[in-house]
Amino acid sequence: MTKGLRLVIVILLLAVAGEVLLPMILSDIVAKGMRGLVGSEQVTATLTKRPALLMLGGNFDNITVNARQAKVDKLVFDDMSITLKDAQLDIGALITRRLVAFQSIGDVEIRGTVTQDELARYLNQTVKGIKNAVVDIQSDKIKASSSFSLGGFANVAVTLEGKIVGDGQKIKFVTDQFLLNNRMTGNLGGALLTEVSLVDLNKLPFHVNVRDIVMESGKVILYLDNRPH
Repeated sequence: MTKGLRLVIVILLLAVAGEVLLPMILSDIVAKGMRGLVGSEQVTATLTKRPALLMLGGNFDNITVNARQAKVDKLVFDDMSITLKDAQLDIGALITRRLVAFQSIGDVEIRGTVTQDELARYLNQTVKGIKNAVVDIQSDKIKASSSFSLGGFANVAVTLEGKIVGDGQKIKFVTDQFLLNNRMTGNLGGALLTEVSLVDLNKLPFHVNVRDIVMESGKVILYLDNRPH
């Protein structure tokens, strides 16, 4: 084997190794760097660029991030997936400081799932007067049953029926019906129970708006992106 042929083989082996190892190494760094941004310790990331050696310039065709138990604002998403297209990262900060610093991003798409158990926990912990809430999410409505404290003097059984909607940069639980002991009544809780703020989208690491909100049995799925609506 000639010296020139050996050199070619070495270069080919390095190129092949780069196509496999470089995406793995950078994906792991990005996953760890995204933990603080999405409020989760269970994060994976996949970076793509062809050829992979071009990743060293900080340009990526796609960055896909998946997180479990991601906390945004005060709400915990059971799972969250983030897809970034045509993203530019500060590669120096990424490699030397393990810092995920975005210089530019093309399209952003986010899908997040909130379970009915998490919504119940949120109501119990954040809405004054609500105790022992139980939430049932169906495809057409959300029903939240709980006890409600009337100024600290008495507790009454209340049922809220409504939907989760997007209002600008806010995700809210909006009440359509307010029942006291299974009877329609005025809203004893006032605005506190008419609209319950759940998530401020400004707390996300990317600027996005609500594209769609889908309610399914036991969960709500939020679809967010940065495209004009």
